[in-house]
Amino acid sequence: MKVSERVEGIAPSGSIQISAQITNLRSQGKDIIGLNIGEPDFLPKKSILEAIYEALKKGKTKYSSVSGEPELRQAIASYFNHRCKTQIKPQNILVGNGSKQIIFNSFQSILDEGDEVIVPIPYWVTIPESIKLAGGKSVFVNSQEDFHLDLDAIKNAITERTKAIYINTPNNPSGAVYTRQELTKLGEMAIAHDLIIVSDEAYEALTYDCEFVSPLMLGKEIADRSISIQSFSKSFCMTGFRVGYMIAKEEFIKKVDSFQGHLCGNIPPFTQYGAINAIEHSDEIIGDMLETMTVRKERAYELFSQIFKVTQPQGAFYLFLDIKPFIEKGIVNDSVEMVQKLIEEAGVALVPGKFFGQDDYIRLAFTDSVERIEQAYKNIKKVLC
Repeated sequence: MKVSERVEGIAPSGSIQISAQITNLRSQGKDIIGLNIGEPDFLPKKSILEAIYEALKKGKTKYSSVSGEPELRQAIASYFNHRCKTQIKPQNILVGNGSKQIIFNSFQSILDEGDEVIVPIPYWVTIPESIKLAGGKSVFVNSQEDFHLDLDAIKNAITERTKAIYINTPNNPSGAVYTRQELTKLGEMAIAHDLIIVSDEAYEALTYDCEFVSPLMLGKEIADRSISIQSFSKSFCMTGFRVGYMIAKEEFIKKVDSFQGHLCGNIPPFTQYGAINAIEHSDEIIGDMLETMTVRKERAYELFSQIFKVTQPQGAFYLFLDIKPFIEKGIVNDSVEMVQKLIEEAGVALVPGKFFGQDDYIRLAFTDSVERIEQAYKNIKKVLC
C-alpha cells in the first residue's frame, strides 16, 4: 500500500530503534545495561494505582471532557501555581496523551505551511518531525558551549517566516536549565518579533541546585505568547499512563480543544484520577526521585568524566558525553558507530547524539541503579581506554 509523501518523509524515532535492538539482544540472553531510555526505573507510587482502581470501580470509563477532567485541571493549576508562583486557571490547561501529543497539538495549532520554528541544538528527537508534520520548517541554531541559549544566534535566525521558538528546559539531552535572565531576553525577543515560545518543560521538577523558570513566570506579556508543555511521565514515574498537558491562554486552549476533539477526544478518565493522586503526593514523590537521581548523577558524572568531556547536568537525568577525541583518533567515525561499538563490545546501550543534532556526542541516562552505572563505566573503560 502506498503511503502519503507526508508520512514517507518522516524519519523513525532513533531512540525507539535503539530500544528495540536492546530488547532483541536481551531475548537472545545477552546482558545489556540499558542507559539509553529516558524512563525512571521506579514504579508509580501505590496510591496512584489505587486511585485508578477506585476510579474504575466508580465507572470512570466513559467519554469525558476533551480538555481533561475538571478535577485534574484544577489540581494541575494549583500544583503549577504553588511551584512556579503563577496564577494559572483550569481554563488555561488542556490534558492530552503525554507531552508528545501535546507537542504535536501545539505545532499543528500554530503553524501554517512554510512557517519556520527556531530550534536550538541539541533538541529532542521528536521535535523536527512534529514541526514537519505540521507543515513547518525547523531552523536549527547552535547553543553555547555549556548548552545554554545563544541568544545572538537565535536573533540572527529570525526571518519573516519565523512563527515560533522552541525551547526545552530542563534540556534533553544536555541537562541544561535555562536561567531567568536568558529566558527574559528570549521573551523580549519574542515580543519584538511577534513570535510564540513553545516551552517543553517535561522535566520541570527534576532540577539540581538551580531555579526552574518557565516563560509563564516572566510577566503577562511573555506568558500570553507562550505554550508550556508538561508531563506526568518523568517526575511521577508514569511513562506508560500517557498523561501530559499544555498551559496557555484560554482562547488558545479553546482552539486546541477543538483540534484534539477530532484527533483523539479525551484521554482515559481513570488515568487522570491517578494523576490527581500524584499531585496530592507530589512533594513526597518528587523529593524521593530527586534524592535518588542526585546520587546517581553525581556518581555517573564522577565516573564518566574520567573518559569523556561532559558538562555537569543541572536538570533531567542525562549526561551528554563528548566523543570528539575518539572521532579524531579514528576509533569511531560518528555517534551511531560509537553507540553500536559500546553495545557490541561493552554491553552498554546509550543513544547517538546524531538523533539530537550533535553527531559528536552520545547520551547516557542515569535511570538505572548506581551498581549498574558503575558496571557500565567499567565495561566502557575497558573498551575505550
